[in-house]
Amino acid sequence: MRKKEEQLAKIKGLVLQKKVLSLQSIIDQSGSRERTAQRYLKELNSLTSYTHKGRFVTLSNIPRFDDNGIWFYRQIGFSKLGSSLNTIIGLINQSKSGFSREELEAILKIEISKQIQILVQREEIHRVKLGNKYLYLPESVMLNRKKRLKIVGDRQAEEHFEKDVQKTDLIALLKAVLIEKNIGIDIKSIKRIAQKYYLRIPLKKIEQLLLKYDLLEKKSPRVSKRTTHKISKR
Repeated sequence: MRKKEEQLAKIKGLVLQKKVLSLQSIIDQSGSRERTAQRYLKELNSLTSYTHKGRFVTLSNIPRFDDNGIWFYRQIGFSKLGSSLNTIIGLINQSKSGFSREELEAILKIEISKQIQILVQREEIHRVKLGNKYLYLPESVMLNRKKRLKIVGDRQAEEHFEKDVQKTDLIALLKAVLIEKNIGIDIKSIKRIAQKYYLRIPLKKIEQLLLKYDLLEKKSPRVSKRTTHKISKR
C-alpha cells in the first residue's frame, strides 16, 4: 500500500511540474508499467487529450477551460467532455443555432471529417444541407419545427442513413399502425410499433418523416366544463 501511495505521489508530482505530459513520459519517469500508470492516473482524476491521438494527460485541476469547455497547452487540446466525439456532440447540443464543420474545427483546432462520419453513422447528430455544406443542429432545434424553420427556412433535415428506406418498409409501418388502431401520431408511439413488429425502418427515419411532413399529433385545446355545459344546453 505504501508503494502505491509513493507511486501516486510521484506521478502526481511529475504532472504538476510539467502541467501536461505524455503517457510514455510518465511510464518512463515513474518506472510504472503502462496499465499501472493508467490506473493511477485514473485515481488522480486525470484528463486525456482529444488531440494527438490521446497521448497526453493532465490533472483535472490544472486546465482553465474556456466557454466551450476547451483548454489548450502548447497546441495540445483537452475538453471537459473528454473525447473529440463527445465534445462535438456537446458543442452542437449546447448551441442555439448549430455549427458548420468549419466552425467546429475552428473551436477544436483539429480536422474532424472522420469524427463527423462516425457520428452521422451512429445517428448521434442532426444535419441540414445549406447549399453545398452541412449545418449540424442541436436536438432541441430538430424537435422544434418553429425553431428549425427560423434557422434553416423551409429546408428539411437530411436523413443521415446510408441505408435507404424502401417503400415496402413504409407500407409495413402503415399496416402496423392500422392494426393497432386509435394510435396517436407521435414519435414514441410510432417507434413502439416499429419495434413491436420488427420493422427494418430506422427509428431516426421515422422521426425525420414525422418532422418533415409535420405529422406530429397536436394537442387539442382544452374545453372548460362551463363551455361544455353551454354547448349541451344548446
